[in-house]
Amino acid sequence: MVLDGELNELIWKNSEVATDFFMTIPNDDRPAPMDSEVRMTYDEQNFYFAITCFDGKDGYVVQSLRRDWEGSLNENFSIFIDPYNDFTNGFSFGITPFGVQREATIDEGSNTNSDWDNKWYSNVKVYDDRWVAEIAIPFKSIRYSNENRVWNIQFTRNHLKRNEQSSWIAVPQQYNANALTFSGQVKWPENPPEAGTNISFIPYVLGDYSRNYEEPLLDDGLGANTGFDAKIGLSPSLNLDLTVNPDFSQVEVDRQVINLSRFEVQFPERRQFFLENADLFSKFGLPQSRAFFSRRIGITTDTLGRSEQVPILGGARMSGKLNEKLRIGVLNMLTDKRDDLNLPYQNYTVIALQQNILKRSNVAFVFANKENLGVEKGKDISEYNPQVARREIQGNDTTTSYKLYNRVLGAEFNLFTEDTRWAGDFYYQRSFDNWNKEGTYNHGAYVRYQRRNYAVRWVHTSIGDGFNAEMGFVPRVGYNQGSLSPSLTFYPENDKVINHSLSMEISYTTNTDFSRITDRSLGLSHDVNFTNTSSASIGFSRNYEYMFFDFSPIAPFNENLLESGTEYEWNVVQADYTSDRRSVVNYDVSTSYGGFYNGTRFNLNGNIGYRFQPYGSFAVRYDYNSIQLAEGFGEANFYLIGPRLDLTMTDAIFFTGFAQYNNRFDNVNYNLRFQWRFAPASDIFLVYTENFAPNGPVDFIPGDNTKNRALVLKLTYWLNL
Repeated sequence: MVLDGELNELIWKNSEVATDFFMTIPNDDRPAPMDSEVRMTYDEQNFYFAITCFDGKDGYVVQSLRRDWEGSLNENFSIFIDPYNDFTNGFSFGITPFGVQREATIDEGSNTNSDWDNKWYSNVKVYDDRWVAEIAIPFKSIRYSNENRVWNIQFTRNHLKRNEQSSWIAVPQQYNANALTFSGQVKWPENPPEAGTNISFIPYVLGDYSRNYEEPLLDDGLGANTGFDAKIGLSPSLNLDLTVNPDFSQVEVDRQVINLSRFEVQFPERRQFFLENADLFSKFGLPQSRAFFSRRIGITTDTLGRSEQVPILGGARMSGKLNEKLRIGVLNMLTDKRDDLNLPYQNYTVIALQQNILKRSNVAFVFANKENLGVEKGKDISEYNPQVARREIQGNDTTTSYKLYNRVLGAEFNLFTEDTRWAGDFYYQRSFDNWNKEGTYNHGAYVRYQRRNYAVRWVHTSIGDGFNAEMGFVPRVGYNQGSLSPSLTFYPENDKVINHSLSMEISYTTNTDFSRITDRSLGLSHDVNFTNTSSASIGFSRNYEYMFFDFSPIAPFNENLLESGTEYEWNVVQADYTSDRRSVVNYDVSTSYGGFYNGTRFNLNGNIGYRFQPYGSFAVRYDYNSIQLAEGFGEANFYLIGPRLDLTMTDAIFFTGFAQYNNRFDNVNYNLRFQWRFAPASDIFLVYTENFAPNGPVDFIPGDNTKNRALVLKLTYWLNL
């Protein structure tokens, strides 16, 4: 098989053809006007696809030549494979008319994670009336049971220049086109080939130069490092990942946010080691009550609440299918000690089991355990990190109490009915450590009923005052929360509007004994999706909050705090608009105005960009808040601006450069990253980062505003053994 996009092999001429695609967007009641064709075959090593997308002569719309593109912003054809035949988990492989690849894992039937990386091969050729792609996916790159002769499969196409989305198996518009529920089947004439020996060794070497001007004792200067990852196929459907001295310096820096709430903001996990079967570990609980969050590993906070990195010494991660219905995940990681933070070695362990029941539902269990290792009792309390030791009063004595472990045990039922109308999540968790004895529960429920023209969603969460998931993401404890969200969707028969919807959300939060409402909101909104790919919405909300601790939404520029025991109620109106995504100049803007605690707030945020297709784009992200609190409580103007340049010289050579300025903390952050993918899944990275205070000088180096900077040159190579 030669991957050249010409389809001149005899096997393609004799293959059955999957065709007659159905339109999903802008209408879902008719065939796609521009059809697509798919042919498949295989040998002992690869699963092959020949894809033909018929088209006009108007060119194509893509953001750039960057790998792992965003599906909605690029013309593309995607393959969704469910080799487990459970309609829940699988893999996705996509290609653009420019031959740029995107691979992703699938969980919960339609959620995709494109940060997952693996080896596969493709080539595209463009003709006057069509573009043709040939794809080879190694069996070693996916997980499956070679005893299962029926796989679920779906093909989707985003014909962006015509704003038409289509799929091989028809999908009602209210669902994602990639939902595995609506997949067809590929039937193997014999057992699929075994993947054979499946061992990948991925070493890295790097040299770096880093300076820390704020804390010179932590200044590393010139250094070098090496380590490796390894992937071992224990079976075609079960994988063991190993890592020794992992390094994530090439992972893009988080995008800053202006957080005006009382609680922590969650950022996504992008580190490759944690991504395969990530849902098996990370989906226990609801989004604001996760038992495990992988970003807790290797990141801690100092006594001032600032994030600090803790080196990971190594770890192992086994995940996949034990049989057709049972998935397992086991993770164990060891982090280094940080003497400057008085933080000992820490071990992180997670065990997760998921058993499929009924047609698409499952029950799951999780055990998460974090241990502080080598804690020496008897030292002065100042020599311990607050996470490890604290003073306690027992009668007339003051003693030092040590926390050697923190554990969470949980069970969950995930409901997905075969007709897709009902979905739900019901869970119960409990935490265990010697500092929190009472109120260590966390339970909740999510139920959604969806039809074509309406949907209703109910969410409930109850978390005790003593619940403590140090390996999870639980920004708030000690409350009961519930919300009801009905919505209506309309599909007008015209050439301007695809659909529009009316929705409402009613939510409340109380303390644990239901004696006081601490938060309450009512929201109304109207959303419109237009046929030219633009969208708009307008909304109104009424909010109430009771302060259960002293708080300032404009810290560090506050005069007086909103005191514990006070309460506030206010109204807000909001409008949003996203322009035609096919235009080379595109933008989205959101604005709101209304009350804010005892004052007012005006917000304007969004993004404006220019695309120089297909080689990249330049965009500026912005967020502006003007806050006027009552007299004596202060006022502030917060703004965050982030220009970003994305250059893709070829589909293997990329440059990304962006800066972020956040006046709330008087900080500018640069991140410049060059990447050369010189072989499949193998890269050379050159990364420069810097943080500085633009309104310095700062006191640690008179006349120099730089806080820290680092330059890293890193090489990784994916070797199949």
